[in-house]
Amino acid sequence: MILVQAKQHTSEWIKYLAVALICALVAIDGMSSAFADPGKSGGQHVIADNKWDSDDDSTMVMKSDSVAARLGGYHGILGFLHNFAVPALLADAEVASFFGNLTTTPDDIEQCLAMLLDHDLGGSSKKNGAILESGHRCRSSMSKIHRGRNIPDETITKFITIVGEQALLAGVGAADVAAVAKVLERYRGGTRNK
Repeated sequence: MILVQAKQHTSEWIKYLAVALICALVAIDGMSSAFADPGKSGGQHVIADNKWDSDDDSTMVMKSDSVAARLGGYHGILGFLHNFAVPALLADAEVASFFGNLTTTPDDIEQCLAMLLDHDLGGSSKKNGAILESGHRCRSSMSKIHRGRNIPDETITKFITIVGEQALLAGVGAADVAAVAKVLERYRGGTRNK
């Protein structure tokens, strides 16, 4: 009888140990490896003008307790956008209709948005002005970026909702999803009906 109870307790502890080990690996390795797209890592997402020189060490600093850090920084956010958010957004006919006739490539849009989110969530990315490997310069004015798109308010709400749903499906915590939604919400005025 005592031997049977000991076996039951041992199997429970093994489960807890396995969960703890997985959590430790994710914490050590970061979310970037969980979201990174190995097929896209061949240099397509390299930012050309990020010169991490010793005169400006602050560009490399990312607070470990920031939302950006928990999401894997720029690379984790970029991987999430590329692998989860963008496919879901393009699968929605209402949202996808606003991505037609773009002068900026989808890769450039993903990279600039990833830097913006990383910056606004406590990461080390430039908020705007970065020149990508493609030569595209990330712009700061949401009004200029979205001019002529005439995006209605309900479509922006749907965009934010889809990104949040995908983040939850990808395992992002509810508090971090809310933080991302808050950042996206801040840019509503610059994207709506322009």
